[in-house]
Amino acid sequence: MYSSKLNFVLQSIFVIFLISCATAKLSSDLKRCVAGDSKCIIKNINTVFGEKNQGDESFGLSQTEPFKMEDIIIKQDPANPVAIYLALKNPVVYGTKNIRARKVKGFGKTPDGRHELLLHAPYISMISDYEIDGKVLILPIKGQGKSNITLVEPLMKMIIDATSRIEDGKTYLNIKDLRVECKPKRLAMHFENLFNGDKALGENLNSFLNENWKEIYNEMKRPWYDAIGKQMKEGATKIFNTTPYDEIFEIL
Repeated sequence: MYSSKLNFVLQSIFVIFLISCATAKLSSDLKRCVAGDSKCIIKNINTVFGEKNQGDESFGLSQTEPFKMEDIIIKQDPANPVAIYLALKNPVVYGTKNIRARKVKGFGKTPDGRHELLLHAPYISMISDYEIDGKVLILPIKGQGKSNITLVEPLMKMIIDATSRIEDGKTYLNIKDLRVECKPKRLAMHFENLFNGDKALGENLNSFLNENWKEIYNEMKRPWYDAIGKQMKEGATKIFNTTPYDEIFEIL
C-alpha cells in the first residue's frame, strides 16, 4: 500500500544506473566505468541523481525530480490484517534528487554471480489523488481525496543473481532473479477527506496509521517487494538484452 511509490524509485534507480554507465549515451561529465570499479559506478549514480535530475537530452535522461508516475492499484486479501483496496491516481514523487548510492558489489569482468546496489535518501514522498476502502489492522478505512505518503530515510537494496548469455559472439547479462528490500526509519502518511470529510474520524485514523506504521509496513512489504521486483526485472531485462555487457562496462 503505502510503499508502492518505491515501485518508481527502485525501478528508476536501476534504469538510470545502467544509462549512466552506457558508453554510447554518456555525457561529458560521466565516464564509462571499468567493470568492478564500485567507486566509479557510485560516482556516476550520484552525479545522475544529484546533478541531472532535471533531465539531460545528451544521453536520453528524462526529468526525475519531481517524477510523474502511472496510477497504482492495490487489492489485498480480505483475510489479511491490512485488507484494502487502494487506488493512487496521478502520483508525483519528490526527493529522488537526494538519493545517493552507498555501496555497490559485483558488476565485475563477467556478468555471472550476485550483484548488489545499496542506496539511501533523506526522504521519498509521493503526492497523489487516492481512493481507499477496507480495513487496516482493527479499524475500517474509507475515503477519497489527496494523500501524502513519505518514507523517512529509506535504505534501499537491490539484489541481482545473473549468468552470462552469449549471442552473436557477444556476452550479455542474463537475470535469473531480481529482488528488492527497503528499510525506512519511519513511514509518515496523511489522507485528506477520510469518511466523507468527517474531521474527527479522519484525524484519529491518520494518527492511528502513523502510530502503527511498523505493523502496517511489515504486513505489506512482502507483496510490495514481489511486485516491485517483478517490474524491475522486466525493465532491466530489456536493457541487458539489447546492450552487451562490455558496452555497459569497460572490461580490462
